[in-house]
Amino acid sequence: MGRFNLSKGERFKIAKSEGLSKIKVVLDWNSDADLDASTFLCGDEGVILDDAGFVFYNSENREQPFDRAVFGNKRKWMAETRPMSSDGAVLGSLDDRNGGSGEQIDVDLDKVDPNVCEIVFVVSIHDEGMTFGDVKDAFISVVNAVNDEELCRYELNEAFTEETALSVAKLVVNEDGDWEFEAVGVGHVGGLETLIDIYAS
Repeated sequence: MGRFNLSKGERFKIAKSEGLSKIKVVLDWNSDADLDASTFLCGDEGVILDDAGFVFYNSENREQPFDRAVFGNKRKWMAETRPMSSDGAVLGSLDDRNGGSGEQIDVDLDKVDPNVCEIVFVVSIHDEGMTFGDVKDAFISVVNAVNDEELCRYELNEAFTEETALSVAKLVVNEDGDWEFEAVGVGHVGGLETLIDIYAS
C-alpha cells in the first residue's frame, strides 16, 4: 500500500481491523528554531481531559518515575525520559533545544482512555522573534510502528508568516468507533500557552 497524501481537512482511516494499533506520528521540518511538539488528549467537546492528558516536554508525567539513584537530579530525569499520558497511550518526544528537525510521538490506540475522542498534535516555537514563516518543508506523517510503513502524510504548504503555534493534525474517533487521522493546519499567534487556552476551555 502506498502513502496517502492528505490535504487540509481530509482524513485517513486507521484500519484497526487489520491489526493496526501502534503508530508513530512523525513531525519533521527544516529550521534552526527550537520547535516543540505537544499532544492533547481531549473528550467529546474537544477539551483536554486532565493534566496528564497534556503531553509536552516539561510534563512531570514521564515514561519512568523519578529515581534519584538512577538519575541523580530531576533535570537529568526530564532530559532522559519521555513525557507520557496518564493512560500510557501517548509517549511524547524528548526535548531537543538545539533546533534542527524532527520529533516522534508514539501512540498505542489500544491503550487510549475510552473517554478520549480526539488526540491533537500541536507545535509551538520556543525562540522569540521567529515564526512558522522561518520553518520550511514541514510535514506530519503516520507510520505503522510494526513495519515502519508510512501510511499518510500532510505537508504544511500554507504561508504561516505571523503564526508561532500550529494545530497540525488530530486523531479522531468516527461514528463507527474507528480512529481517523485528520489534517488540521490551523495557525495561531502565540506560544504553547495559547494552544493550552484553546484546548483547555
